[in-house]
Amino acid sequence: MERKLAAIMAADVVGFSGLVANDEEGTLARLERLVNNVITIQIEAHRGRVFKTLGDGVLAEFSSTIEAIHSAIGIQKMAALDAHRSGDRNPLRLRIGVSVGDVVLQGTDLLGEGVNAAARLQAYADPGGIAISGEAMSQVRGKVEVEFEELGYKKLKENDAPVRVYKSGHNAGPAQGLFDFSQEMLSSNLIKGGCLCGSIRLEISMPPISTGYCHCRICQKLTGSAMSTWTAFPASAVHFPAAVPRYYASSPIAERGFCPDCGSSLTYRLIAPRPAAYLVVFTAALDEPQNFPPAVHGGIESRMPWLEILDDLPRTTCSESRVLQEAWSSVGLPDPQTWGPGAKPPKTF
Repeated sequence: MERKLAAIMAADVVGFSGLVANDEEGTLARLERLVNNVITIQIEAHRGRVFKTLGDGVLAEFSSTIEAIHSAIGIQKMAALDAHRSGDRNPLRLRIGVSVGDVVLQGTDLLGEGVNAAARLQAYADPGGIAISGEAMSQVRGKVEVEFEELGYKKLKENDAPVRVYKSGHNAGPAQGLFDFSQEMLSSNLIKGGCLCGSIRLEISMPPISTGYCHCRICQKLTGSAMSTWTAFPASAVHFPAAVPRYYASSPIAERGFCPDCGSSLTYRLIAPRPAAYLVVFTAALDEPQNFPPAVHGGIESRMPWLEILDDLPRTTCSESRVLQEAWSSVGLPDPQTWGPGAKPPKTF
C-alpha cells in the first residue's frame, strides 16, 4: 500500500436529511449551487483535490495544512456571502473538519485514519464553523484570519486515543455563522483593474478566493521576471465591460489573457481536464494591488537562487499541487518539466 501525509478537509451539510424530507427538490438544487459556486472553487483555488463526495458532504486533500484551512475559511465566508446576496432565508449550513495525518492511496481515493479524523472532527464545529486537530493548529497558529478556541482532548471514536480539538470562534454568533456581512460590505464598490494602455478594463463583483506568488518557469518566461503575483476570483464574478482580452494557450493545461494593443498580461485559467471555475487575475493589473498581498509561494522548485525569500508564507512545488497534478496527468504528461523546449508554439485565439 502506498501511504503519504496529507491535510484532509471534510465538509458536511447540517441537518441535511431533515431538509430533504421537507423539500427534496429545493434542497438538492441549493446543494448543487453550493458545491459548484463555493466549495469546488475554493478547494481548487487553494490547490486541493476533491477525492470523494458523500451525498451531502465532500472530502478533499491538500499538500499544505494552511491551504486546507484557508480553503475551509473561504468556503464558510463565501457561502455566507452567497446566501446574503441571493436572498436565501434558509441557507444550507456547513460544518467543516480539518486534520493532518497518514492516508492510504487507493486509485484516486484516500483511506485511513487521516481521512476518518477529519470526518469526525466536523461534528465539533458549529454550523457555519470549522473544527481542526491540535496538529493542524500547531501549523497555522497566528497565520490565519480566524481565531480558534481549544475544546480540550476529545475521543473522535470510542476506542481511539484522545485528540486535542480546536473550533473556530464566531464573529457573528452561531445563528449567522462564522462571518457577518454588513450592508455596507454587500454594496461595496467593484474591484477594478485593466491593462497598461486602458483599452481593456475588468470589474469583479466578489471578494478574492486566494492570492500568491508563482515561481514556475512558465510564469518566469512569460513575465520576464523571477515570479508572478496573482489573485484568484470566481470566474463568474469577473466581467469585461468593453473590450475583452485575447487568449493564448501558454501550456497544454492553461490559457492566458492579454491586451493585444499593449501586451499587458491580465488573466490565467486552467483548461485541463476542464475549464476551472475560478479565474486568476495578475495582481498588478488591479487598480489597487496593494490590497491583495500574496499568501503563498507556488512553483518554489524554480525559485531563482539569487532571490531570497524572508517571509514565512507556505511554500509548495508544482508537483505538490493536487490541481496541477490532475491537469498535467489529463494531457498525458506527469509534470511541467516534461513540457518546454521543443513544444509547439502557444496557440492564440
